[in-house]
Amino acid sequence: MKEKLNSNFWKRNGHTVLIYVFLFVMMMFVSVFNKDFFTWGNFKNLLRSSFPLFMVGFGQTLIILTGGIDLSLGGIVALSNVVCVMIMNPGDKMSIVLAVAATLLVGLICGAVNGAVITKGRLAPIIVTIATTTIFDGTALLILPKPGGSVDKVFAKFLTRGWSGFVPLLFLILIVLLIRNLTNQTPYGKALRAVGGNENAAYSTGIQVEKVKFFAYCIAGVLCAVAGIFLSAQMNSADATIGKNYAMNAITATVVGGTAMTGAVGDPLGTIAGVFIISIINNMLNLFGVSSFYQFICQGLILIAALSLSALNKKR
Repeated sequence: MKEKLNSNFWKRNGHTVLIYVFLFVMMMFVSVFNKDFFTWGNFKNLLRSSFPLFMVGFGQTLIILTGGIDLSLGGIVALSNVVCVMIMNPGDKMSIVLAVAATLLVGLICGAVNGAVITKGRLAPIIVTIATTTIFDGTALLILPKPGGSVDKVFAKFLTRGWSGFVPLLFLILIVLLIRNLTNQTPYGKALRAVGGNENAAYSTGIQVEKVKFFAYCIAGVLCAVAGIFLSAQMNSADATIGKNYAMNAITATVVGGTAMTGAVGDPLGTIAGVFIISIINNMLNLFGVSSFYQFICQGLILIAALSLSALNKKR
């Protein structure tokens, strides 16, 4: 009985365990070249710089679990960043509440547009989200053609450095608990995985496939809006082109973290490790003075390796 439980645990969590082992080995390797790597200050900096990608990665994880993919998440991040900064008036506390609420609503609307077109139009997610990312990016550029604007300093300091840097960590823990509980413990999470495993079979058992997929895109949109709000506080400005790399980085982090591109299989905890791996590799390449162009090549190779590993596990 015990052996069966261990076997089931390894089947469900084997990739996640291995990816965390790989992350730890990588951290040990980087610490050889950077003596300050294992410090609380460096961890806070790494967490702050990675927080937006965590949010986008969680959103991508939900969508990939349904068997879909969303290339417009970076566009939602950029549009959310612009909306947040444009509405917020530094020094006016009421405008902070209004800016945050409006930004979350924008993220929800963007996700709802993706979900509605994909489910009601019965179109391929990759085609729809390629189209909508140009719409979201174009809208952001229309609102703010050049980088600019500013946010309330108290708001920015609290969100990025509040409570000695614990605020981003607390937000991350809270959102991880919510997303993981949603995907692993709730009826919606079971329906999400069922749809990703076999959409026709899920439909035949009474699952409302369209509704499940629609809500996944809506939640992803809201998470991207959270990323946009955090970027506003982090940069103290807005940039309509800020989201261009987030969609691909989120896909890489999600797949590296063990979420299968075929759907159904994955864990938000694995996505956390995937994001940290990408961030640490970029930091390591910067430390060695490697050009950013090589960083893109490195990320592409990591994605190919992760997909290959996933395919091998599926064959087994």
